[in-house]
Amino acid sequence: MTGSIPLLEASPPDPTPDAGPKYRGGPFAYFIALTFGLTALGGGLLLVQSGRPAWGVACLVVFGAVAARSIACLVEHFRHPTSLPRLHAVLGDVLAFRIRSTCRDVAATVFFDSDKPAAGSATRLLCFVENYASRQRVARFRIGPHPALGLAAAHVVDLHLAAGQAAVYVRPLSVAAALAPGEHDLPVTLQVQKPTGTGVRLPGSRRHLYDLWTVHFAAPFTVSDIAAQPSAASEPPRFLTLASASEKQPRLDALQFLAR
Repeated sequence: MTGSIPLLEASPPDPTPDAGPKYRGGPFAYFIALTFGLTALGGGLLLVQSGRPAWGVACLVVFGAVAARSIACLVEHFRHPTSLPRLHAVLGDVLAFRIRSTCRDVAATVFFDSDKPAAGSATRLLCFVENYASRQRVARFRIGPHPALGLAAAHVVDLHLAAGQAAVYVRPLSVAAALAPGEHDLPVTLQVQKPTGTGVRLPGSRRHLYDLWTVHFAAPFTVSDIAAQPSAASEPPRFLTLASASEKQPRLDALQFLAR
């Protein structure tokens, strides 16, 4: 992830190093290796015997390459019997958030604090993330656009996550005084990159039905009809560590800003 998009490191920094294999082995890798290996051999021989040797060679090369790649992943997986740290599972177990799916091993949820602001007042968007993998991730959030919240264009930010790290990104926002009372929502999209490889799931991580490449949120908020003194979002954005796999306990004191 390059360009003008800032790559944020949470405070305090998480020193947890990458661990485990770079590529993920497992039942799926076994299935791919076996299926594509047999297809390469069987299909290649069948095509050669039917008088199409060029197609037979192409079948052997293409399907054999996929099988060889899966075998290499399995070999690399078993060459790293590294003892993995245990995940704190802050989002699902400690904070009891309902996480329906992960995004390339990153659990996330977004919501407003307060989710019932008055028109003309300030509020904050909270983006909670937790890396279930044994290798680092970069979580890219695309927030908005939503002109009534001061986002004429989408705000994009990259959040660096160490292995097993949980953190929260806090984005202050201002509600336009002219925004009509009622229910609204802010579109948020999450995509995740794996700069140092896939790794494996850490012990303690929850299993979810889906692990997606892109996750879309619609963070709801309700504008009240109570008059308020106009106020702007004065605090800067923050990115705070909530838990590190290198530490025995989560850093839940970082959430004190919620009790304002």
